[in-house]
Amino acid sequence: MLIRLESERFPAIDGALDAARQGVRTSGDPRNRDFAARHLEIGDGVPDAMVALGYDPQTAGGLLVSIPAERGPALEAEFESRKLFIRRVGRVEEGSGVVVRGGEA
Repeated sequence: MLIRLESERFPAIDGALDAARQGVRTSGDPRNRDFAARHLEIGDGVPDAMVALGYDPQTAGGLLVSIPAERGPALEAEFESRKLFIRRVGRVEEGSGVVVRGGEA
């Protein structure tokens, strides 16, 4: 299974992206990079600040679920009816690994 993520769709805690753009990193960043970097392919156009948020233990730990594509609209509608946050950030395809595509941040 190949997980293809769209960095421009990643949510961020208020102020986190600005702090990352200023070079602020947590102490967990290097450990998370050491652990996960070999499993990721970061595409051209992914801003450094967004990559930093991906490795940050406070912002990278959100709930991520994978469901069949045809069930996505129903899940989104249910979350929205309950005023819960939900956002599609990527898709699963044939292959292997994790690819993060670029976008504006």
